[in-house]
Amino acid sequence: MAHKDRKPFHEEFAAQLINDLKKGTAPWQKPWQPGELHAPLNPVSGTVYSGINRVMLSRKGYEDPRWMTLRQANSLDCRVRKGEKAQPIVYWQFSKEEPARDNDGKPVLDGDGNQVMEKVELSRPIVRFSSVFHVSQLEGNIPPLDPSTVRLAWDPNQKAETILENSGATIKHNQRNRAYYSLRSDEICLPPKDHFPSADGYYVTALHELGHWTGHPSRMDREFGPFGSEPYAREELRAEIASWMLGQDLGIGHDPGQHLAYVDSWVSVLEKDPYEIVRACRDAEKIKQHVLSMEQKQELSQEMMAQDKAVASSPAEKKEHLDARVHFWHENETGKPLQEFLGLSDDAFAAYLRDEGVGKAPPAPAKEKTFLAVSFREKDRAKAAGAKWDGKAKLWYAPEGADMTKLGTWLPSKEPSPAPTMDPKDEFAQALRAAGLELKGAPIMDGKIHRVPVTGRSNALDGAYQGFLDGHPAGWFQNYVTGEKTTWKTHGHTLTEDQKASLKQEAAERGQRRERERLARQDDVARQCRQAFEALPPIRPIEELDHPYLLRKGVPPLGGIKESSDGKLLLIPLYNAQGELRNVQEIDWEGNKKFQKDGQKSGCFFKLDFDEKHSTNEVILTEGYATGVSVNVATNKPVAVAFDAGNLEPVAKSLREMFPEAKITICADNDHSREHGNIGVEKATQAAQAIGGEVVIPVFNKEERAAGLTDFNDLQLSRGLAEVAGQISKGKGVARGHDQHLGRELSREMTR
Repeated sequence: MAHKDRKPFHEEFAAQLINDLKKGTAPWQKPWQPGELHAPLNPVSGTVYSGINRVMLSRKGYEDPRWMTLRQANSLDCRVRKGEKAQPIVYWQFSKEEPARDNDGKPVLDGDGNQVMEKVELSRPIVRFSSVFHVSQLEGNIPPLDPSTVRLAWDPNQKAETILENSGATIKHNQRNRAYYSLRSDEICLPPKDHFPSADGYYVTALHELGHWTGHPSRMDREFGPFGSEPYAREELRAEIASWMLGQDLGIGHDPGQHLAYVDSWVSVLEKDPYEIVRACRDAEKIKQHVLSMEQKQELSQEMMAQDKAVASSPAEKKEHLDARVHFWHENETGKPLQEFLGLSDDAFAAYLRDEGVGKAPPAPAKEKTFLAVSFREKDRAKAAGAKWDGKAKLWYAPEGADMTKLGTWLPSKEPSPAPTMDPKDEFAQALRAAGLELKGAPIMDGKIHRVPVTGRSNALDGAYQGFLDGHPAGWFQNYVTGEKTTWKTHGHTLTEDQKASLKQEAAERGQRRERERLARQDDVARQCRQAFEALPPIRPIEELDHPYLLRKGVPPLGGIKESSDGKLLLIPLYNAQGELRNVQEIDWEGNKKFQKDGQKSGCFFKLDFDEKHSTNEVILTEGYATGVSVNVATNKPVAVAFDAGNLEPVAKSLREMFPEAKITICADNDHSREHGNIGVEKATQAAQAIGGEVVIPVFNKEERAAGLTDFNDLQLSRGLAEVAGQISKGKGVARGHDQHLGRELSREMTR
């Protein structure tokens, strides 16, 4: 049994966080750089912990994010080290399994004579505790952390920019050294982006203020207050925790430096009301989810907004909710109904469920006789809740005046779905194929993201899906060609051939429409780029330039590049095979690079010393601008710059169309330090094989590799232009595509 003299869990947790805040070690008080810290997760179930569980686990400070239960650890043949203590986590149970019975009340048995169990939805959720251990607390054959489970599949800054753009928030860059959200004008005010030390620093600040923006009465309707007041401190606590969570999920890092002044007020709030930390974590999770949903331009539904306001509009009930003294369970207790857990009246609990998104509470009382969908196994519960039996209709019903908050579980709309008639994997496969995703066999439903081809593009992985078989089978999938993203859960029915054909036709039409829109946007961006680029004067002579990027790279401004009017940006034009300017790359003083949003990049390149006379003999292809200039100066050959490894093959094909007889040499980046393959060499090899070209790879000694040198510009800075020219000359003819001699050459150099 539980210790009677032990404090409620939320009080213990609040006391721990108060101590952390005073020491400056609370999870959201610790800064980290982009990609350094990841949300705690369960590698067995695939769960990424959220809300209060994320805070509880993160305060331990482990770099490895993996946690698991004792049973899960034992299933991996691991044991908990003697003396280690578990960390409790909280979860809600919405259903339970009961023995299945037929219409006569007899147990239903399977083919082996075992009792068949059925999933039953609970009329009231139950709060339960579980205990988890960190992997460092385990001993045995613990597998190392798989980097793919925490590696980001997106550009964090680009995703943050998309969120800001899609939010619809009014953002003004009119401040010198402060950032804030104004509730009165509903505006976010920030310094200009170039005033921040780095791009991610800007997005960390902007998303923190966007968190405040969600609290406007027209959105999530949180309480604000004047500076120094308790409502102000509570709102800052929510926004800071949400900002910390967003930093983990987006990968943009976290900088708490601007908010350290609030520590004393946070401590005061938690000392006065320990349960405030539970509410703050819950609201921070809501803020985070709302902000993340903006990437797809998803807004909170009007129904959800109305439900939030319904709770807030009842001061007495709201106060009862806020003042609830909640006693959490300890590990040896099994939980109890959530309504008792929160200490709410029936009406307040119904509003609470709506606020938490559990579902609508049915009206009470019933205005007329209402038939219910009550199974035999639930008849006693329904009867106790006030249901009556109609002997003629052979149905249970709610009589007029019955309390529907107790009987709402059995309303017809709540009737359980029929048992599945097909395997969930087969059903998921049907949905995937209907969306245009191509599968080789059954989908892999292991909770991980899998990339697959789509119809019409069998050589590219333009589709993705993620499926789960635990609990109620569910998942999502996306066709990146059509832009279609769909969430899925098993329904147990099959699609007819007509339905499948209709879905495929709709997907194809959407794909064609999106492709037309994409090309139209590219043309519009190209027109704007041409007008803006042509209006700028030629770049200043090399002796007058002080752009740090060119100075660090040791290259002159060749090829007709320009600079912004304030001299802070280098502007590199991208041309297609027809010689049309289609996009512009910006390079700032720190070397951060950015293309124009929605502009064309695939197959476009920057040209150095291009003319028909030279280019018909030989063209050299590189990834980056500085590398291209180094190669051009060292060889006196025309050079095309593809800007990244993924664009090498499209540009190589464009060059082959332009110069069918020319010799095309690809000067690859040597990404030797990457854990999962040398992407620069691999992409260069693929491009060479596609057009019958050659690959030359810069070779570095141990000291240079340790220093992170990867391309021919690095080689120039380390050994000079003569070495660049020598290695390119020596490397020519060594690799047409990718042969074994090149591999041996690299291997010998790597051992020096």
